[in-house]
Amino acid sequence: MKEQFKELIDLESEISNLQNQIQTMRKRKKSVEETIKEYIENENLTDKTFVVSNKKIKYNEHKTYQSYSLQYLEESLLMLLKDKKLVSSIILYLKENRKTTLNKEIKIFDYNNE
Repeated sequence: MKEQFKELIDLESEISNLQNQIQTMRKRKKSVEETIKEYIENENLTDKTFVVSNKKIKYNEHKTYQSYSLQYLEESLLMLLKDKKLVSSIILYLKENRKTTLNKEIKIFDYNNE
């Protein structure tokens, strides 16, 4: 069993290192994308498709919507119903009646930082 614990710790460390690398790469990618978007917009090339290294690159716009957070629901219900007490009871109901699941997991902590 000791070998499995050691393997678990090693895997956790490797995953953490890879996640850090991915995070760095995502930041670089976002920066490069921003530079390209600015260029395309400034040069009025939004309707063009670019072919580079056998890949097509196209500028695209799309809408994203705010998530349905409890804060958003509360604000929207207040605007709609104008009854703070009723809205509070609806929000309380939603909070208390959300579906829950019990997840079992193994946590790894640094021995010195418990």
